[in-house]
Amino acid sequence: MRNFLTILCALVLLSSCASNRNTTSQNLNPDKVFTVTEEDIARETRQINKALNGEWTYSGPSVDVSGKNLLAGVGKPIAKGKLKKKLKNAYKTLRLDKMKPQFSFDEEGNCAVKLLGMSLKGTYNYNPSQEKVTFKWHGIPMTARLKRSGKKKLLLTFDADKLLKLFSLASKVSDSSALKALSFLLDNYDDVMVGFELKK
Repeated sequence: MRNFLTILCALVLLSSCASNRNTTSQNLNPDKVFTVTEEDIARETRQINKALNGEWTYSGPSVDVSGKNLLAGVGKPIAKGKLKKKLKNAYKTLRLDKMKPQFSFDEEGNCAVKLLGMSLKGTYNYNPSQEKVTFKWHGIPMTARLKRSGKKKLLLTFDADKLLKLFSLASKVSDSSALKALSFLLDNYDDVMVGFELKK
């Protein structure tokens, strides 16, 4: 009788272990664990975009030097300072210090920019690990570098030709004063990102 009870207990224990293994196996089912739904992506995107959510207003020019350009060497801080001053003067010519550009972002990936008296609406995709943002206005994609500096400051910089394209989109005039004021960027600088310092 004692042997029978021992065998019975062993069978119950084995059955319980097998049941737990099956449950664990189902919980770790690769199809369930590694399946990423559109809802997951949308939730993650909203979480990332939350950092940008709101309205950001121009507070000054922003310059970033990269690549193997001579400006990126020992004289980088001096070069950046001089270029920033030149850019500030160009922005004053365009009256950006008076008509402050504004960038608005929401958590759903929509954005708007007010620039040179015009309003552009579009979408954006932000990758914080690469400090990269891709805008799409009127179906035209445009990438930029976007660095957060604290909670209330953004540094948004573009390749010089892309910044000119943005001004061109906003002004709708190919030979506008914007292009003339900023044409020095295309003639003299490579591997330089220029744009805006924005504050919330």
